[in-house]
Amino acid sequence: MSKAYPMGKALEQMRQNWPEAVSVETELFLSMNRFSEILDQNCTKELEVYGLTNGAFEVLVALRGRPEPWEMSPSDLYRALLMTSGGMTKILKQLEFDGLVTRIDHDTDKRSKIVRLTNKGKTTVEKAMESVMAGDRRVIYQNLTKEEVQSLRDILLNVVVKLGV
Repeated sequence: MSKAYPMGKALEQMRQNWPEAVSVETELFLSMNRFSEILDQNCTKELEVYGLTNGAFEVLVALRGRPEPWEMSPSDLYRALLMTSGGMTKILKQLEFDGLVTRIDHDTDKRSKIVRLTNKGKTTVEKAMESVMAGDRRVIYQNLTKEEVQSLRDILLNVVVKLGV
């Protein structure tokens, strides 16, 4: 969040200049959006040490979350991560170049290759995840109590489960 223009100031200006646009829902959306931006910026900073972008990290996390041998088709990856196929291709080429994933022949579709996490990729994503989680904890627990964190988690998880996303 920008220190020069905090959300409280933005909301106050909206209340003064466009009051009909300010509601509980607007404040909720803006708050969640800013919080997401803060965590995303933290993630970016933590991942720099590993030479990873947020998108590359998401791919590695998706693969690591699968059963061994930690593999997925490129189309399953881009659908799971809500990326375009072109964006996924660019990320996969870089990850393969860095030795973090390998591409192997698909058993049934000879036009496609399966993406598999390498041992180096597994080690890298596990270390990167530890760093990202530690950074998230610093951001979250500097501003919220454990009870507030648990309550926020419960509410947001409930919403996304009900939405089916």
